[in-house]
Amino acid sequence: MRYLGLLQFGLILGLMGQPALLQAAEIKGQSTITAVTVFPSGAQITREFSVDIPVGSHEVILNDLPANLQTRSLRVEGAGPEALEVGTIDHKVVTIPLNQQSNKALLDQLQTQLDQLRDQKQAVKAEVEAAELQKKLLNEMTMIPSRQMGDGRDAGLQDVTGQYANLYTMMGEKFIEAQNKILQASVKLRAIEKEINNVRQRLTEQPKGKKQVTRLVVNLTAANQGKARFKVHYQISGAGWRPLYEARLNTNAGKKAKLDLVRRASVFQTTSEDWDNVVLTLSTTNPTGRTQAPGLSPLFVDFRPDPKPLPQGGLLSSIEEQSDKARFQGSRSLKKKSGRLVKTMAMEAPARPRRAQVSFGAYQMTFKVIEPTTVKRDGERKKVFLDQMSVAPKVTLFAVPKKERRAYLHGSFANTTQAAILAGQMSLFRDGVYIGRSHLKAVEPGQKVEIGFGVDPKVNVKWVRLDRVKGETGLISTSNSDVHRYKITLTNGHKTAMPVTILDQMPYANQESLQISLLNANPKPSRTNVKDKKGVMAWDLVAQPNKPVTIDFGYQLVWPKDKKITLR
Repeated sequence: MRYLGLLQFGLILGLMGQPALLQAAEIKGQSTITAVTVFPSGAQITREFSVDIPVGSHEVILNDLPANLQTRSLRVEGAGPEALEVGTIDHKVVTIPLNQQSNKALLDQLQTQLDQLRDQKQAVKAEVEAAELQKKLLNEMTMIPSRQMGDGRDAGLQDVTGQYANLYTMMGEKFIEAQNKILQASVKLRAIEKEINNVRQRLTEQPKGKKQVTRLVVNLTAANQGKARFKVHYQISGAGWRPLYEARLNTNAGKKAKLDLVRRASVFQTTSEDWDNVVLTLSTTNPTGRTQAPGLSPLFVDFRPDPKPLPQGGLLSSIEEQSDKARFQGSRSLKKKSGRLVKTMAMEAPARPRRAQVSFGAYQMTFKVIEPTTVKRDGERKKVFLDQMSVAPKVTLFAVPKKERRAYLHGSFANTTQAAILAGQMSLFRDGVYIGRSHLKAVEPGQKVEIGFGVDPKVNVKWVRLDRVKGETGLISTSNSDVHRYKITLTNGHKTAMPVTILDQMPYANQESLQISLLNANPKPSRTNVKDKKGVMAWDLVAQPNKPVTIDFGYQLVWPKDKKITLR
């Protein structure tokens, strides 16, 4: 046997001028799927088959490739007896007859695939409708001519360009973001619609007991008889995988905490063929994604038209109604996704799943699942174990008393691996109890991972407004003054000291005539403008057991007497 090398589709290697020793014959082969590489969208299939080759020129014919494979991705490689030479490699879509049982199974599979594609289409259309609604609301917000002041008096028409400059910038960015979502969703819709039309066309042919396949024909010449082995590679749509995580925090009752981050993958496929006991590899490469950097269109600016009068109640109330409705729907959907019960078994030696083989390349990361894996074509999610990371996290209490009078338990650690942690859905466990789900953002090597593990019931948090004093400053009363004072109290009910981060805020202004100053903060904030958010302050402290941590702070606003202010 000698290795023939990689034979790119359509490549003609030539016959080296040797005459055919025997009359050409057709040799039919039957292939089996042996390996699958799944991308975030799509998959690469590897089929293998072998045939006995007599002396002479022959056509090796394969009739079991799917009709909807991506023909430009088709590759063939093989090995055979000495002096085996390969000529042309041809392919075309043909229709072959089916027996009654195979025909019914294929009909059911095609109908399932069509239903799933229709569901995908509805989901993408919902994304478009949401983005269109966002654009509509943004357009209406640009027409706001005035606002009600904090004391209820009519503020009158303001200088829109000056007062709302930051707001308009933000709305412009959100408008572009919504437009990009619409464009991306439109591309998805076209691809889904194309798949739907293909499946419909195949369904119309099935009542006649027929099936469309891709026929592969390999022309070759053999000077010696023997067995030839071939591998066929091609890519196909209708498959993908998503990262899944389990974050398990064990606080060890005051001892050094431990966090296990279990990485899994959810694999799915709705192709025309089952993957039975295949070598499964998951790749981060997305071969169907954008191949070039996007371009930019000219950005035109013009004067804003005169604003139209607002309807009774104002636009802001309408927006608030929309926001309340969205929060209600989100709450209802969360209730539907109730947490599953987790059963734990005490074992002397816990069984551990076999880790996937992880490979790092310059442009991709792959996970090769050790055990042979079966993924059916019905679209059901197949969960496979990849690996597990165990770290000693920094456990911190995190509180925003102005928003919630509760403290949350956060665990953080650095990604010390040489690979990025991909974004994905995450199930959270604290001391063996399932507490909910979250979404883990992508984390590059060396970056910090921070995970919230829910409310800590042993920590009490209070936030009170001490006073608010409004008045005038200056000997001649040239300015208005507004003073706010607050007190925060946090009590740690644990038996050990706990680090705690407390957030609060004070206003900020871009007008030089509007002065804002922090008043006698005790203790002073550890950090300001946290995460580049103006006015947000953080206190990084240590809460001793049953000993209250208190923060007193306030701020003063001073502005010209002939001006009015508003907080937003």
